[in-house]
Formats: sequence, C-alpha cells, structure tokens
Amino acid sequence: MNKRNLGHWGILAVVVLGISGVVFSMHELDTQDRQTVRTTSKLHAKQTRQEIAYDALRSNQQRKHKKSALDKKNTGKKNPQFAARFTRNLKAKKFVGTALVVKNNKVVYQRSFGKANAKKHKANHPTSQFLINSIQKSMTGMLVMRAAQAGQLRLTDKLSKYYPQIKGSNQVTLRQMLDMEAGITGDLNPETTLTEPAVYQYASRQAKIKRSKINQFNYQPISYTLLAGILRQVTHESYYQLFYEHLVTPLNLNHTSFAQLKHPGTTIGYSGTVPGNYSQPHVPSAKDMAVQIATGNATMSAGDVFRTERAIIQGTLLKKASGAKQLHKSNSDTAHYAGGLYHLDRLGYFGHGVGDDYEGTFVLSRNGKTGVVLLSNNYYKRGMYPTWSTEDLALNTFRNIMAVKRLS
Repeated sequence: MNKRNLGHWGILAVVVLGISGVVFSMHELDTQDRQTVRTTSKLHAKQTRQEIAYDALRSNQQRKHKKSALDKKNTGKKNPQFAARFTRNLKAKKFVGTALVVKNNKVVYQRSFGKANAKKHKANHPTSQFLINSIQKSMTGMLVMRAAQAGQLRLTDKLSKYYPQIKGSNQVTLRQMLDMEAGITGDLNPETTLTEPAVYQYASRQAKIKRSKINQFNYQPISYTLLAGILRQVTHESYYQLFYEHLVTPLNLNHTSFAQLKHPGTTIGYSGTVPGNYSQPHVPSAKDMAVQIATGNATMSAGDVFRTERAIIQGTLLKKASGAKQLHKSNSDTAHYAGGLYHLDRLGYFGHGVGDDYEGTFVLSRNGKTGVVLLSNNYYKRGMYPTWSTEDLALNTFRNIMAVKRLS
C-alpha cells in the first residue's frame, strides 16, 4: 500500500473517530437531558403532593367523620323488583365498581362489584374512591361561580383580561369557556411533571382560539384548565386549596382525594377488552395528573359524587343559591352543556368521565334529590366502547326511576 493510500485511510479513520465522538457526545447529552427531566419531574411531583397533603390534612381536621346512608351498602330490600332488575343489568355489563341510586334523598340501592386492588385482594366497597375524570369540571364550574358572586371576576369578562398573550382572547368570555363554546383548542401533554403555576403557563402557550368554533359546542378540557388559572389569579389561592375549602370541608367529603396523594381508599384502574380481567393494572402518571388539574384528577366515592353534585345543583355552596341556575342555564330549553353539566332534556343534569381505565357517570334531577351514580375502575374505552360502557344504563335507569312515584 503506497503512502498516498495510507494517508487516505488515516484521514478516514480520523473522520470516523470524529463522528463517533460526536455521536457519543450527543448520546451523553441526550442521557443527561432525560435524567434532568426525570429529576425535575420527581421534584415537582413531590412539591405538589406535599402542598395537596397539607390542604387535605387541614380539611380532615375540620370535617365531621360520621357515616351516612351514602357510605353504606344497600341491596335494595325495600324495592326488591327494581334492585333485582338493576343488579341483572349491571352484571350483564360485567360492571366493576360502585353503583348508587337515590330517590327523593333516600338511598334505595348501593352495591359494589369486583376488585379495587386485585393484587392485594381488596374488593370494591361503597367508600372506594375512583378517578372521576371530567365529572370534576362541574366542581370547577361551581368554584368559578363562587368567585363571580364574591366580585372577584365576572362571567362576562374576556379571557384577554387574564391571558392577554393568547391570540384572539379578546373575542371570548369566561361564560363561553364554562359552556365549551369559546373555540379554544390545545393539547396538554408536557414532557415533565409540572407544578400548578407551570400548568397554567403551559396551557396559555398551548391555547389556540379558532374563531369559526366560537359559540359552537366543542369539548376541550383546556378551557377549564385556564379557568383554574384565572381562579388562582383572582383568589390568590391554589385550586387544591379552593377545592378543599369550598367543597370537601363544608360537605364532609370523607372519601374524596386527588390522584397524586395515592389515598389508601383509591382503587386501581384495569384495562383490557372485557371488564373483570385484572391482568392489566394501570396507575395514572404523575405528569398526566398534574396537568389534569380542575379537569380530571380528583378521586371520589359514589356517595361523595352524589353529595357534591346535589349541592352544586341546589346552589348550597354558593353565597346566593340562585347562582346555580345562572351557572347551569336552568331556564334554557336549548342549553346543551353549561358550567360543567350536560342538560338531560328538562329532567335533570348529567356528567360523564373516561380516562386511565376509569368510567364515571352521574345523573341528577333538577332539584338534586334523585339520581344515579356509576363509577367503574375497569374500563378501557378503546377496547370496551360501546359494549361495556354503562353511561346509557345510568341515563336509562334515571329516566325509569323519575317516571314512577315509588320503586317496587
């Protein structure tokens, strides 16, 4: 081999080594970046968990801890025909979770099915807590109405008053956001676990307003994330503080928490294609739960959901109860979704939430005294919808119990 060829080979070797060095350096930087993300996420998750835990402890010290009929099993002995039929319907759906039926403020049925934690051999029971997902939006809506009655904001305020950096925010109001008619879109999928203030900053960067969608119903959770950010601006309290102070404590919600706290009463979610298979457990990630603040990271028992929605509909948590009618557009014959609640004709209101292998549905009458709550921890939408969804079962059961004066 001549000297010229040796020179070429030498140059090639240098080039190869140089490229290898660059690739190695990039790999090292990528590894360091991933490690930084993991470390930051852990720190933020811990910080948020500690803040929520403080609010939870303070609330726990202020609450009454007596059990009521909403916390106990009821097999429906006083209305055996209804109970037997409803149980058959639940079993036909292979329902895993808690089912609650209340008529005129009296519990007529409450039973739990399946496992809360299969690995620990724990069965579901009336006080088991389930991730309620989008049902939480009705609670956020009530907190917004409280702030409005306190003079801290107005429902006619433009979004630009609080987030002027969002292009087109001067075109939409808080009222439109409450009704999912603000034309706001934006996916919330950050790379790291965010603190509460960081969630609102992130949401404001992700938010886009489509003018063609304004005044049209377009379900986008980001609207309620921004509403929570506005609550923080005007009340100077965190969303978790407001939730415990104005919901959990006054209603004595002893079976309500947040996913970040990993409360011992919280169930494990299970996926699959058919309910009753516990081979695929799933725990929601800290990253997802942080960014779902105000829109779906609370955990509740069926009884606590009923207590809360009844109070929200009746307006008992507001300075003026009439604010509930304003929030939910009770006098409207055309309203579809208002303040976090869907209208069910003129019969009542309902809410539905799905995510992280949980499904929840509640339906309550206009006076808040009669309702159905179904909460499941074994529902994977992609594999189980529509066959195993119990949303229609909840709605139809509610219609049936509203149609009769007394259950047999």
